[in-house]
Amino acid sequence: MRVRLLAPLLSAVALAFGVAGTATAQSYPAKPIRVIVPVPAGSGLDIVGRIAIEKMAQNMGKTFVIDNIAGANSNIGAAAAARAAPDGYTILFATEALPLSALTYSKLNYDLLRDLELFGTMAKGVFILSVNPSVPAQTVEEFVKLARAKPGSIAYGTSGAGSPHHVVMEMFAQANGLNMLHVPYKGSGDTVTALLSGTIQAAMGLPSSFAPYVRSGKFRALAVSSAKRMRAFPAVPTLMERAVKGVEYESWYGLFAPTGTPRPVIERLHAELGKVVRDKAYIDEKLGKIGLDPFETPSPAAAAAFLRTFYDNLAPVVKKAGIKVD
Repeated sequence: MRVRLLAPLLSAVALAFGVAGTATAQSYPAKPIRVIVPVPAGSGLDIVGRIAIEKMAQNMGKTFVIDNIAGANSNIGAAAAARAAPDGYTILFATEALPLSALTYSKLNYDLLRDLELFGTMAKGVFILSVNPSVPAQTVEEFVKLARAKPGSIAYGTSGAGSPHHVVMEMFAQANGLNMLHVPYKGSGDTVTALLSGTIQAAMGLPSSFAPYVRSGKFRALAVSSAKRMRAFPAVPTLMERAVKGVEYESWYGLFAPTGTPRPVIERLHAELGKVVRDKAYIDEKLGKIGLDPFETPSPAAAAAFLRTFYDNLAPVVKKAGIKVD
C-alpha cells in the first residue's frame, strides 16, 4: 500500500511546490528590493550597476534601493549580502573582484561559492593602462623603460589589494620585470581623483571610470588589456601587440543573490536583467559611451557555471603571480 501511495504523494508534493513557486514569482516583489553595490557612489561599478537597476525598476514598475557598502575590495558589501535573508529582497551587483578575493585573501568572513549565487551577467569590459599626462611616456614601451630605470618610483593606484585592477597590473608588472609602488584605494573614484591630481602616475582602469578622462586628454591611454582594440578607442593599441610582455584580461559585471533564494525569484530576476541586456537602444546608449559591451548568460545555471569556470581558470594565474592580500 505504501508503495502504491508513493507516486501520488510525490505528484501532490510536486504540484504543491509548483503552485507555490508560481505564486512566489507572481507576487514578487511585494516590497522594495535592496541592491548592495560594494563600492562608493560614483565609482565605475556603481555607474554600471545603476544602468542595470534603474532600467529593471522601470520595466518592472517596482522600487529598487541601491545601498553602497564600500571597502576591502568589495568584500564588506559582499559579506553583507551573504548574511542577508535569502528571500530575494537583498541582492548584490558586483564584478570578478569577488572570485579574485576568494583566491587572494586567506581569510574572508564569507565563502563566495557557498554563500552567494551569480544568477546573471550584464556587461564586460577591458582595462585601460593610463598615465597622468605629466609622465614622460607616450607609449607603453616608454612606460616600461621608465619604470625599469627608476624602480619603485612609479606609483599606481587600484581599487584595493587583490582587486581586478591590482591583479591585472601586477600580472603586467611581473611579466615585464617592473618594480612599482602599489597604492590601494576604496574604489575607482578615488583612483581617478589620484591620477588626475598626479598623486599616482599610473593605473589600470575600466572604461566606465576612465573613458571620459581619456577622451578629454586628462589621462593618456597607453594600451588596453584585450586581445583586440576597443571600438571606443581604436587608436589605443593592445598590450599584446606592443613590444612588451602583455596580458589579456576582461572584466565582467553581474548580479548575485544569497544562496537559498527561491528559484522562482532567481528566474524572475534573471529574466528582468536579460530584458535590460537585450534592450539594444538602451545598452548602446548607456554602455557604449563608457566603452563596455553587453554580456548575457542565458540562464541562472549558466551564470553559476561561468563563475565556477572563471574561478578555476584564474586560480593558477593568481598563484603564478604570487598575489596574496593577507
